[in-house]
Amino acid sequence: MALTYPLTPPSPFRIARLSLTGASATSRNVSPFTFQIQQYNWPGQAWMGQVECPPMVRADAEAVVAFLLAAQRGTFYFQDYANPTNRGGVTGTLTVTSATANTSTLTFGGATGSFALGDWLQISTSLYKVVQVNSSSSVDLFPVLRSSYAGGTAITYANAKGVFRLAEPKTDWSIDLASIYGVSFGIVEDVA
Repeated sequence: MALTYPLTPPSPFRIARLSLTGASATSRNVSPFTFQIQQYNWPGQAWMGQVECPPMVRADAEAVVAFLLAAQRGTFYFQDYANPTNRGGVTGTLTVTSATANTSTLTFGGATGSFALGDWLQISTSLYKVVQVNSSSSVDLFPVLRSSYAGGTAITYANAKGVFRLAEPKTDWSIDLASIYGVSFGIVEDVA
């Protein structure tokens, strides 16, 4: 049976350390005479990260290594495994009311309560983080919205995930004298 992308990581997927970076495409010109800065903000924004798995015995490590070897040629789902639920008190079946591509404001309906700063949400296959709560039906997100989502598009706020790729198409792991495996890898959001 052929592999189907995006892949799903083995379950349970344990992480010892996850370092995430929210990157924005910007450039700056600094005047050599006045040191005044002129900044240019482009629409590109994405998630990047470094994942370090805890020490594992072979049975657990081989599932992770096999997943990573398969992921070299495609995409996979990934999430903040340490924070699968939201901090805010939002509940309900959330759907998009208004979402315009390359903007940061999302309006939605179907919510009871509201989001809190730092909450994760998923629209389609993209992962977003709440950076400002405007009201109980509007938030600003990072990264900017990937597309103009149609009204009624579902919003996931529990176990929100996005589609990622390996930062490099290679897989490294180590095995010590006690047969304990060490696995770490870089990820980058698949911006479609």
